[in-house]
Amino acid sequence: MANKSMPPTLLEAGWYLSYMNYAATGEGLRSCLAVAGTAEAAERILKEKLPEYFHRGIVTTPIDADAGEDVKAMIQWIPLAASEILRQIPPGAGHYFTEIHYNLS
Repeated sequence: MANKSMPPTLLEAGWYLSYMNYAATGEGLRSCLAVAGTAEAAERILKEKLPEYFHRGIVTTPIDADAGEDVKAMIQWIPLAASEILRQIPPGAGHYFTEIHYNLS
């Protein structure tokens, strides 16, 4: 019988996260994140999707067990279905992007 190894968790799979949070009175909160196989790819995805004004607020970091609290909070915005797919494919074989906007006014 073949030994089927379990795919790594998302924190072990070698992905990178780029995110940007922007809050302004009257405009609400805008959060965007991209997950890709390299830091450069994750950041490039965000820069392609966002106006240049937001580029200075982009943070890029590896997704790993040493992630800080801010990064862990952003990782929670990755839906379980997307997380499951990402952990089963090699980094670089795909990416994930989402944009969330809350207008609390």
